[in-house]
Amino acid sequence: MRFRTLTDEEIAHHEAQLERDGYTIVTSLIDDAGCDRLRACLDTLHDAQAFGDNDFAGTRTKRVFNLFAKTRELDALLTEPSVVRLVRHLLGPEAQLSIASTMEIHGGETAQAIHQDDAYFPVRPHPPLVVNTIWALTPFTDANGGTRVVPGSHLSSDPVDTRAPSIAIEMPRGSVLLWDGQLWHGGGANVTQEARFGLSLNYCRGWLRQQENQYLGLDPQVVSLLPDDVQKLLGYDICQFVGWVDGRHPMRAILPDVRTRIYAGRRGAD
Repeated sequence: MRFRTLTDEEIAHHEAQLERDGYTIVTSLIDDAGCDRLRACLDTLHDAQAFGDNDFAGTRTKRVFNLFAKTRELDALLTEPSVVRLVRHLLGPEAQLSIASTMEIHGGETAQAIHQDDAYFPVRPHPPLVVNTIWALTPFTDANGGTRVVPGSHLSSDPVDTRAPSIAIEMPRGSVLLWDGQLWHGGGANVTQEARFGLSLNYCRGWLRQQENQYLGLDPQVVSLLPDDVQKLLGYDICQFVGWVDGRHPMRAILPDVRTRIYAGRRGAD
């Protein structure tokens, strides 16, 4: 899978927009062949998936969760350097995956209520705790349910105003939208006959509990075979003094036969 390389100047632009507006769009980051490969993999997971059963999840929207237990095709997206750099700009170097899911919005879906993604952390005010991403595996438009955002709302201390004026995110296939979890946003209505397919990889700070339990969701033997950077972003790491298991690094604790190469150079892990 090929990714477009961002310059330092482009990264700085996106960092500034994340801080100012609460979101940013990196356009055409994946090539067409990469999008085709991802869709071929994820479509097999969606074939038997039922639609949601409420207005928030969507009655014309299909979602699949626990993706890293079901495919290795997403490992490269999780560790894509430009996106990881932008996530860490807000969340720090020990950011981890919180939840991974797909969102396939079919024709006839109504708009999702405007909300915040970090509302399950009942602490106000707070620095950024969550950064979410959605990769466009089809074009996102106003008509097909492109995510709607309220620019600058991540800086508000007011309760979410579900009637606040919002704008639709429009971006070509292969692009990725990143936003601060405090940003007011929601999925748009799809008034077309074509499905809008998004892949969401959402991150939180390393000292917070992940929304999706990656430790029970993934087979430890599978985790042991993954690259180090994937393991760390899945949460198999230590964040300052958080994450130890009986005084040992989690990878050493759950898999005693894993060689010290996994975290060579880390002192005090035992």
